Amino acid sequence: MREGTHPGKRKSFFIAFLLWFFFGFIAAHKLYLGLYREAVRLILLYFLLPLGVVVPAILVLHLLGYRLAPEELRAGDIEALLKSPAFAALTGVVLAVLTAIWIWDFRVLMRQVREHNEAAAREEEGSRKKGGA
Repeated sequence: MREGTHPGKRKSFFIAFLLWFFFGFIAAHKLYLGLYREAVRLILLYFLLPLGVVVPAILVLHLLGYRLAPEELRAGDIEALLKSPAFAALTGVVLAVLTAIWIWDFRVLMRQVREHNEAAAREEEGSRKKGGA
């Protein structure tokens, strides 16, 4: 098992799935499996990667002369910003990046639950052999 975690008892894939589905953005499924360092990395990935995509995109738009908002914002400017094609494109890119991370994390989760349960089974078998000997 990675990160020096103690396998302990077997974990339910269904519970890990529910935690991933509803609370994946805060890495609850990683915490459930005892993967604390990986949970921190995933949380940082969920929040920093979209930022790393949006900031350069805004800078490129700015260099091309397209501003998402005027220098001084007025009451109607926010509504206009939300309806602008550039804002919609940036939102789409961020959602695509987050969706890709989420799907990738699900694939990793299936492997991690299996590995955790295999390690727990080996540990149970080892303690049974020690107890029976």
